[in-house]
Amino acid sequence: MPLVALTLTTLLGFGGTSVDVGYWEYRQQAQMSATDAAAIGGAQALVRAGCGASSTAQTAAYADASRNGFTNGTNATITVANPPSSGPYSTNNCAVSVTIATTQASFLSRFFGYANGMPETTQATALAASTSGACIYLLSTTTWSSFNDATVDAPGCAIAINYSADFDGGTITAPFIGYAGGTPNYGGTTFPEASPVPMLQVADPCGEIPGCAYLAANPPAATNCQTVNENGQSMTLNAGCYQNLNLNAPTTMNPGTYVISGNINLNSGYTLTGSGVTIYVPSGGNGPNFDSGTVNLSPPTPGPNPNAAGVLYYQVPSNSSSINFNGPNVKVSGLLYAPGSTSVNFDGQSGQYAVFVFGSANLNGNTAYDFASPPPGGSLVKQAVLVQ
Repeated sequence: MPLVALTLTTLLGFGGTSVDVGYWEYRQQAQMSATDAAAIGGAQALVRAGCGASSTAQTAAYADASRNGFTNGTNATITVANPPSSGPYSTNNCAVSVTIATTQASFLSRFFGYANGMPETTQATALAASTSGACIYLLSTTTWSSFNDATVDAPGCAIAINYSADFDGGTITAPFIGYAGGTPNYGGTTFPEASPVPMLQVADPCGEIPGCAYLAANPPAATNCQTVNENGQSMTLNAGCYQNLNLNAPTTMNPGTYVISGNINLNSGYTLTGSGVTIYVPSGGNGPNFDSGTVNLSPPTPGPNPNAAGVLYYQVPSNSSSINFNGPNVKVSGLLYAPGSTSVNFDGQSGQYAVFVFGSANLNGNTAYDFASPPPGGSLVKQAVLVQ
């Protein structure tokens, strides 16, 4: 009898321990899933707020962990670091690391040295990573776009069309060309890299472009707006709100955000140059007509106006006014965003990395459109990815 009792005690001990170990493994998997979700949530916050927004990343990571059953200070200790405090991403302010530490309850194993439960720690790192994405997003689901007789050279980024397009003559070079509506008209177009293929509709990428997401959430005020009438004399403009801009001579735009609450009238002979510039058109403003002149504009980088970094032109989605970027001397870079406009004419030269987000567009004529590939890790469009 003593031997049976001793044997049963041993068997019960092993059985109880196996139950506890199974429970700990179950809880560890749930905790790891919550840690991954928290890291990705923090990185997604950086996609929208910009890399280095540590407090925003921490808030998002805490929220995602809590939604998955782990709340900081209640049933877990959660540490969020941007950039991570150690490891291969320790100097990357686009990376978020999350560590969740808990103590899991013990049952029969408490009689075998685990009276206070089993400590468990899980860790994950996610990154707001650049993705080449597309250079041309045409988001209207009802309006055709046109690439008739155009030469589009975009070997490093794709073309996404939510409806369909006319391709009649010319050459379109891109690694992917997708359409979600009717079958395109091809004509005699040459596709050296990829031919158009059906695809699912794509979403507005604004939320994945930090500068665009910032402007969507924080629209600049259209107050104290000025009217400027240029009288053939060179001038320099400062950032601010303008009811009307009537330009007919060389004009330099200083860095900053320009709110156009009315019209930009660009008359024959004008020249418009500027770096670190964002043009913002609210619902009551009219899109510009960059025609018959010289335009050389580039958007802000982190510095003079970091919140709108990468955004050259932003027209609120509810504004459907037409835009003309016409002329062989129109050179632009960065994001040109007007998803509500189905009348965008582009007949200029980019030559630098640019992303177009329009309702639909006409890239017509015997013109070469040079869409430079995004620099390594420098795509305007970003996404959250789990890296550790």
